Formats: sequence, structure tokens, C-alpha cells
Amino acid sequence: MRLLTNINQNAFQEHNILFGESEVTLILRYASVVQQWFFDATYKDFTITGIKLAVNTLHMLSANQPFDFIVTDESSSGLDPFKLSDFEEKRTLIYILEADNMEQIRGVPVPI
Repeated sequence: MRLLTNINQNAFQEHNILFGESEVTLILRYASVVQQWFFDATYKDFTITGIKLAVNTLHMLSANQPFDFIVTDESSSGLDPFKLSDFEEKRTLIYILEADNMEQIRGVPVPI
């Protein structure tokens, strides 16, 4: 599990995360009208779009990928990220779960 440390207050962000011998492209979007964060992710020939970020939730469990993202609530409020500044101010943190984490969660090896 790796903390993504370069999340800021921009409403649209693109991050390339090294993953094995490839990379995951993570696009974060903040929707101010509904005060929610969403993401798109691309890995090799797989793309998932429009996923709402929620605290303590596996966001791509049914996608059968060797990674997932999890958001933690550092304020103990139990609230999903809803402010533009939530990640930069560290009220919430986002981690990428890697293949070994996904194996523990699923109980079976995952293809990379």
C-alpha cells in the first residue's frame, strides 16, 4: 500500500503512478456542484471512469485488477472527501493498494 503524496487542490489532476513494469494513470476530478471527488484510472488496456471516491471502500474490487485505491479519513469524521482541499490538507489520504495487498483481500493471486 503506497500513499499518493502529490494530490493538491486542483479540480482536475492527472497522476502517473509506477506500477510493476508499467504505470497506472489516475485522473482525479472534483465536482463542485455536488462537492465530491471522482476518479478515472487506466492500466495497460483497462480503463475505469467516473468512480466516486469514498472513505474505507475498495473502489475497483469487481474490476479484477492487481491494484485498487482506498481513501482514509484522518479527521475521524467518517465523511467522504467533499472539499477541494481535503487531500492537500490531509483530512483524507488516498493510497494505491498493490498486488500483494489485493492478494490478501481476495485470497487468491492476482495477475499483473
